Amino acid sequence: MTTVIAFIVTIGVLITFHEAGHYLAARLCGVKILKFSIGFGKPLFSWKRKNDPDGTEWSVAALPLGGYVRMLDERDPACLPIKPEDADRAFGSKSVWQRFFIVAAGPAANLILAVLLFAAVFMVGSVQPLPVTAEPPAGTPAAEIGLHRGDQIVRVDGSAVKSFADLRFELINKFGKEVPIEVHSPNGAEFERTLDLRNVGFDSLSQDDDPLTRIGLSLQVSRPIITGFVGDSAAKEGGLEVGDEVISINGKAVPMPADLVEAVKKSPGMPLEFIVDRQGKEFKFRVTPSAHLEADGEEAGRIGASIGVDYPKTKVAYGFFESLLQGVRKTWETASVSLKMIGLMFTGDVSVKNISGPVSIADYAGQSVQLGFIPFLSFLAVISVSLGILNLLPIPMLDGGHLLYYSLEMIRGKPVSESFQSAAQKVGIAALLGLTVLALFNDLTRLFS
Repeated sequence: MTTVIAFIVTIGVLITFHEAGHYLAARLCGVKILKFSIGFGKPLFSWKRKNDPDGTEWSVAALPLGGYVRMLDERDPACLPIKPEDADRAFGSKSVWQRFFIVAAGPAANLILAVLLFAAVFMVGSVQPLPVTAEPPAGTPAAEIGLHRGDQIVRVDGSAVKSFADLRFELINKFGKEVPIEVHSPNGAEFERTLDLRNVGFDSLSQDDDPLTRIGLSLQVSRPIITGFVGDSAAKEGGLEVGDEVISINGKAVPMPADLVEAVKKSPGMPLEFIVDRQGKEFKFRVTPSAHLEADGEEAGRIGASIGVDYPKTKVAYGFFESLLQGVRKTWETASVSLKMIGLMFTGDVSVKNISGPVSIADYAGQSVQLGFIPFLSFLAVISVSLGILNLLPIPMLDGGHLLYYSLEMIRGKPVSESFQSAAQKVGIAALLGLTVLALFNDLTRLFS
């Protein structure tokens, strides 16, 4: 239910702002608005404001995957005949610059919303991981320039990075280049290096193929920490306590939670020697995992403990005006990465499996809500940027397609022919249907894989 509500809120907010952009721009240009609808299909409810001389109908419809602002337009048969007193209020009667402004205002509203949402996140502040790196694997660009565990990257190409998220954005925007970075080591030394990203790209956005891991950069985290106990806990019975940091099991180091889980799973009913760090002192405990049947019928060990990690962190927050500037910067960076990904998909350098549809958006919306209000605002901002960029693509049926027509009209001095627009519209419909099918296919593949 949380996921459904989060999805409805996400789509509702983004579509409302997008259509409000068109609506406000049209009103500024003197165009008569007949209907403002959130959603398509049969209206769930609609109303008209009292004393509205235009009688604009406001509506919320059943299919929440878009919306529209219906304007008085001589090309719309339902608007004919147009009353003489409304002739100069029709969309088609406006100059090409005004029509361009009205159409562009929708995507622009989404980008402005992203700026405001990002600014709110920056102003409230959030606890984020510091850009402190784990030990880079041998052979990676980070290892080749001498980075080691505990090094903190403070600048990338002259730009300050306060968090690991900042580091990610700065580097992704520099793929294909040599990038100077400034580093502070744990012993207090400061040095500069040049990170070679000329042969680095990103083939996907999946968590299993993080482009930063191919550079050799990952967040430095602690060894596994016991964060709680579940049911009949063998871990608790064996003497482990919440806050214990697991150093090794049977003499083998367990640097990550996955290493601990794997060691326990392979040892059902077998005593394991845990060495843990408890408030700076090492202790030894014997824990015997209980045996449980897995879905594949195999036995696996469990110790009835939840595992977490700790990492260097800081609170990142800004004042009002700096938050707005940061919001603009973050929106620009997000849009740049989105456009770069679209370009790489067209060239075949990035898989089209990265295209997501409503199922993935709903899933991510639900996950972000569960993480908290600030993560949800950040998610809304990212999706708002994506919606704005998508609508600016020069595809007939999208805002970008109409903007292309108006740009050609400005250059040629006359409108694009109706026959050309009709043919292009068919191509646009086919392209959008193809993208929709592909997005849904990718969603279902992720859902059931």
